[in-house]
Amino acid sequence: MNRQLAYAVVADGGTDRLLVPIIQWAVHRLDPGVEILEPEFRKRRGSVSDFLAACRTGAMLIFVHRDSEAFTLDERLKEFHNVARHDVVPVVPVRMSESWLLFDGSAIAKAASAPTAQVPVPSITEIEHIPDPKGRLDQLLLRAAGTPSGRRGRIFQRSIVNRRVSVAEYIADYSPLENVSAFRRFQEVLAERYPYKSPLA
Repeated sequence: MNRQLAYAVVADGGTDRLLVPIIQWAVHRLDPGVEILEPEFRKRRGSVSDFLAACRTGAMLIFVHRDSEAFTLDERLKEFHNVARHDVVPVVPVRMSESWLLFDGSAIAKAASAPTAQVPVPSITEIEHIPDPKGRLDQLLLRAAGTPSGRRGRIFQRSIVNRRVSVAEYIADYSPLENVSAFRRFQEVLAERYPYKSPLA
């Protein structure tokens, strides 16, 4: 029987669905042959440590999302120091999750329904320093779509959350993020807590 991975995503915000393609890519980077099951989503209430102390799940790994926002990566990771369980993988992008999507102009263009558009994306070295990654991603989506206005612009704005998720789904290769400190930390903890011995280990 093939190995299967059951996992849960503990939500920090309203668009945590965009983390699913990132998590799946990172798992397959570690273990290409594993079958990844559909995620279980949980909405966190209260502190990370209190929530996880009471959390009961059949998942083998629990990916807990926290945007670093105004905190440093190390400051935000301190919230996990008192978590006494080995199935937790913090997912802490610097500032917010959308920063991990900004490097792929082709994916942004496809998500904007304009696959031939040229999208001027920031460099990998810049993305952790952008103060509002979500706003930047929305600007790039709008620009790729030709900055629609009027009724078309309003329809586009109503679809913006789904389009952010689509960017994540269209990115086939997240390896450029391995040059980003927060993403490397995520990969390191995932490798440490992965429940199967990876064939790449």
